[in-house]
Amino acid sequence: MKIPHLLALALLAAGPAAAQGSAAANRGSHTATVAELGTLCAVPAGDPSFAHASGLCRGFLAGFAQYHAAMTQPGTRHRPLFCVPDPAPSGEQAAAAFAAWARANPQAGGELAVDGVARWFIATYPCPAAPTRRPASR
Repeated sequence: MKIPHLLALALLAAGPAAAQGSAAANRGSHTATVAELGTLCAVPAGDPSFAHASGLCRGFLAGFAQYHAAMTQPGTRHRPLFCVPDPAPSGEQAAAAFAAWARANPQAGGELAVDGVARWFIATYPCPAAPTRRPASR
């Protein structure tokens, strides 16, 4: 399933410097991959680049979730692809969970980050099954 790639562009709108040393930056791409986002989300709190990496990771995840919420709010024609619980996990919890998912799914590493984030949200926060409608009795 392909999700609009606007969020991937937004992540790197600040320029390839956001992914310093990454393969995408080295080849001049402005598109983040699952592996690159997973690496950003996995930077430990004591690392000198934590604030930058964490901000990019959390911003990407939160932006995707907010876009999804806006597109699937009541009154729209779109059904939610995933249902984040209330209360929602913290940004730190979401970042750690996505990083773990990216490590556990290396086959997705070269995919667009936005596609991987969509698959992670769907797998991690499935919506409850819709109630089955009974046929009208006559």
